[in-house]
Amino acid sequence: MTTSRLEAFSDGVFSIAITLLILEVKIPKHEDLLHSGGLYNYLTSIWPSYLAYAISFLVIGIYWSNHHWLYSFIKKTDHVFNLLNILFLMTVSFMPFTTAILGDFISDPLYRNASVTAYCIGYVLPPATVIIMVLYAGHHNRLMDPLLSRSFKNRFIVKLIFGMLLMGSAIALSFNYPMISMFIIGFSLIMFLLPPTKPIYNLPKQSSESGN
Repeated sequence: MTTSRLEAFSDGVFSIAITLLILEVKIPKHEDLLHSGGLYNYLTSIWPSYLAYAISFLVIGIYWSNHHWLYSFIKKTDHVFNLLNILFLMTVSFMPFTTAILGDFISDPLYRNASVTAYCIGYVLPPATVIIMVLYAGHHNRLMDPLLSRSFKNRFIVKLIFGMLLMGSAIALSFNYPMISMFIIGFSLIMFLLPPTKPIYNLPKQSSESGN
């Protein structure tokens, strides 16, 4: 099967997930304003929600861009790959929840560690599913362009694994050093913001025989 319907469905899920992020920046009630000392004070006091929203908007945007790039060399799909893509979209749709947890509790010393841990777990799940997707699609060129270079595929897998190891360290550190974990997230964002490598293809061998 072609990937056109799968990509269209994925774009729809991405657009919903990225829109849901702003709904986690709460509109205040009058009781909130009285408690915080006015609207100005309230709007400045929820800066963690703004920060979490901005980070997650960028993260989902990067995931969408890389997902779109993925289909530049994955040319076909099948039932199993469709389900793997659904699993990937499920992890992306989970991010508004972890974003809300981070925004609500990162400024609270009592719950800061747990909120960062939850966010790091939500951050690492999509790349983990992408690795499974790429391994499945690339096995004996099941769904990938058969001319795609093996070295390109290997470098791509290595980059994904490096990103997961980086986020694994962020999860481990979040239990005691949550701010270091957030710094690691920022560093990984810079890494994934870099333009992806252009796919490399093995050109078909030209026949050495000249035609008559």
